[in-house]
Amino acid sequence: MPGADGIRVVRAGDGLWLIVSDVPVEEYGEDALTKGLHNIEWVGRRAMAHEAVVERFLTARAVLPMKLFTLFTGDERALAHVTRHARGIARVLARVDRQLEWGVRLTFDERAGASGEGQAESRGPKRSTVARPGETGAAYLTRKKDQRDRTRVRLAHARSAGERWYRSMARQATAAHRRKAVEQAASGSRLIVDAAFLIPARRATSFRAEVRRQARDLGMAGVVVALTGPWPPYNFVSVGAGRSS
Repeated sequence: MPGADGIRVVRAGDGLWLIVSDVPVEEYGEDALTKGLHNIEWVGRRAMAHEAVVERFLTARAVLPMKLFTLFTGDERALAHVTRHARGIARVLARVDRQLEWGVRLTFDERAGASGEGQAESRGPKRSTVARPGETGAAYLTRKKDQRDRTRVRLAHARSAGERWYRSMARQATAAHRRKAVEQAASGSRLIVDAAFLIPARRATSFRAEVRRQARDLGMAGVVVALTGPWPPYNFVSVGAGRSS
């Protein structure tokens, strides 16, 4: 963290450690924190530092990322918090033991189908969006309506393909989490699936290969696939997280 003394390790029980950092109260006390939270650059620098520390320990058997700005007045208070929530923490650590999170987004792009690779094509202007030489206004509007109808049909097909893909991949994962609120955030959104998957670390290579293989098939339906990771298991560390949602 900016202004911190680096990181250190605090033993918190059998096989359990806290990764902590000491920060000055004048920069992270209640008043300073309240002020800082209104500055996106201030928050962003600290979020990046927090993420860097979490990812540094990604090779550990199990990592439970704490929220940004989880603050205690000392080691004793931090250890008391862990003791108070010991059962829930143990359940989470057992769930994510030797597991990594991967993020996948499926997006509809009507220009992706021709490539068949699940990758968006050139963003240049399409000839069909402008009037053709000698074309009447009525003919132009009719052609535009036909184009919109075809796009709606293709989008519906792409959504069906995305639903099938998600159900298939969720069955292969230790756990899956779908962010439907993000998918539905904007009316007419072409974001079909925004999901996170908890995958055993030993299966990372085969999981990536499977996503890439299916991206080619989804590309024929106009679906572009974006894979990110591996990440710490951010979407699977809540006490109530289940197999899939």
